[in-house]
Amino acid sequence: YFCNIKCKEKFAATPEVYLSGNAPQEVCSCCADAFENDSEKIEKRRRQLWIGFIAAAAITLIIAVLSHSNLPDKKLLAYLQFALATAAVFGPGGFLLRRGVKSLKSFKFNMFTLIGMGISSAYFYSVYALFFAETLPASLLDANGNARLHFQAAAMITALVILGQYLECKASSYAGSAIRSLLEQLPDIAHRVKKCCGSVEDVALEEIKVGDHLKILPHERIPLDGVVIEGIGTTDESMLTGEALPVDKAPGSPLIGGTINGSTVLLMQARQIGADTLIARIAELVKSARNTKLPIQKLADRVSAVFVPLVLGAALLSLLYWGVIAGNWSMALGNFMAVLLVACPCSLGLAAPMAVTVGVGAAAGQGILIKDPAVLEDLRKVNTLMLDKTGTLTENQLYVSNVITAENIDKKLFYEALFALEKNSNHPLAKTICAMKEFEQYAENLPEVEDFCSITGSGISGIVNDIKFVLGSADLLKNEMIDVDSFIKNCNIDSALQDKTMLFLGGVRKVWGAIVVSDVIRQEAGTVIAEMKKLGLELVILSGDTLPAVSHCAKTLGIEEFYAKLTPQNKLEKIQTRQKSGQYIAMAGDGVNDSAALAAADVSIAMGSGSAPALANASVTLLEGNIAKLGRLFAISNAVNKVIRQNLYLAFAYNVILIPLAAGAFYSLINWQFSPVLSSIAMSGSCLLVVANSLRLKYSSGK
Repeated sequence: YFCNIKCKEKFAATPEVYLSGNAPQEVCSCCADAFENDSEKIEKRRRQLWIGFIAAAAITLIIAVLSHSNLPDKKLLAYLQFALATAAVFGPGGFLLRRGVKSLKSFKFNMFTLIGMGISSAYFYSVYALFFAETLPASLLDANGNARLHFQAAAMITALVILGQYLECKASSYAGSAIRSLLEQLPDIAHRVKKCCGSVEDVALEEIKVGDHLKILPHERIPLDGVVIEGIGTTDESMLTGEALPVDKAPGSPLIGGTINGSTVLLMQARQIGADTLIARIAELVKSARNTKLPIQKLADRVSAVFVPLVLGAALLSLLYWGVIAGNWSMALGNFMAVLLVACPCSLGLAAPMAVTVGVGAAAGQGILIKDPAVLEDLRKVNTLMLDKTGTLTENQLYVSNVITAENIDKKLFYEALFALEKNSNHPLAKTICAMKEFEQYAENLPEVEDFCSITGSGISGIVNDIKFVLGSADLLKNEMIDVDSFIKNCNIDSALQDKTMLFLGGVRKVWGAIVVSDVIRQEAGTVIAEMKKLGLELVILSGDTLPAVSHCAKTLGIEEFYAKLTPQNKLEKIQTRQKSGQYIAMAGDGVNDSAALAAADVSIAMGSGSAPALANASVTLLEGNIAKLGRLFAISNAVNKVIRQNLYLAFAYNVILIPLAAGAFYSLINWQFSPVLSSIAMSGSCLLVVANSLRLKYSSGK
């Protein structure tokens, strides 16, 4: 992101300089921190915050000593105030002054313009008053002839603004881990088979070349993209597809780097390496999606573009009126200082960050981890919620939901054949079927299976009790000349069941029965979907799973729009298409296949039980994968936005009331001048008011 074309041209000319971490100091005040390391930036702000608050606290202590002591010469303590304020203003607060000066030079007014003016006016006036008190009018001196100093205000403004900057740095520190976590899905080494002798050597991935043969051991992650050249088995590709069912593999089948091998040994040939692998391309999608997300333009900056000239105008009018027209330059100077001090927008700068930070803490107490606090502001704009299926709306497991047997079939013979075949299979669906409660009844006396055969991608077959059985998909049984359609018609199997995964057991040219395997829809999913509909959100399911599985889930939950068999690129395109039409998208997912979509979404929500890339790319994580927390997240967002509006109203109302008072507009009525001392106190009071209002969230957002 570049705030203007000049900055973009500078970067394009020598990008390596900026990306090296040694960016020149003379960069734009709006994007000066863009290339700093996140952890270093946070640590720097933390140090600045400590120095600023320690200096402000020390000055406050000195003021207390001065006001309650009978020291004959209080100059030493005044000089100590000067030293501490100088350390705070030009040390940790130096970057605030630099940004303020640059905003004035470019006539691009923002929050830093007023902050710099407020800090500078309080500090430089106090310096002048300390060393040249005798030149000041009596109205600016106390009863002992000492000047009233405002070093405390200068240090306190600095510390409070740095607090807001620190909170903002913390909010953006998580984005950099997204791509790294994607690439961590790949193993560090691969088992390369030497073509000369067939021996195996462990080598780093960087040494693998296209065409190399690699040995994949059971339950290992596949290192690169390629094809199977020897071996039969399955792989778990749920990290890419979101589909709970493992994928059958045989010679010629494609393998994807980062996915997990099943329980057999496979020999593969590398086809894509490095940046050409699918997982590297997904990482590039994540990177691209993040780069196209513009940072939120702060309301405080937009208002300051108008507010700063108004404040300057009010201060100058007061100076000219009381100095030139009324002829009272002492009052003119006091009013000028008072307006600048009371108008310093530190409360405006804290209005949103303070409310959001308290809201983040309240959310954490309810199992919602918010990595990007700006989400609490953004959720109110969401009009479309896109949801992954597996791991988000459903559990990461399958179960047998229905067993249907044909008429005149002995159920004992049916179960014996079913369990005998599945006991010989290492396919994950076999484990699901053998987990049925009926399995224990037959497990000890299962008949032997002869001529057992695994048919890749379709099912299994074998001879049980002298009968050849085939167990698998409808297409497999039809190829064996078994009439599946008549079984479905005779058993009145409705479309709802057909939408699920069905396995048919057939023998002697007829279907003996069917096993229906279903996703476990999360218990709380229905309630959450109803809550989201009440909020007026448009709900869409984006899944890499099969159409029957996605359709069943959508119909069960009452979601009308759904898409199946989507690749990571497809999911990203679905989101970007809707964004181009003006929709504001929230995406909830848990898999690697969701990571690019999460990065592109305006608000990204990951299930706490999901993959590391999904968690890294998400602005919000629902701990324990509990989707019921979605409703609580939106409730906290509404509470935070309400408090932000209240804070902004309080900050502006405070200034609207006090600026005219500080300018002397009511002097003729009340015969009382609002001094710079009171202005600095009032400025701190506005900050305390905003902080106190924000802290209410700690108790109210959970109700």
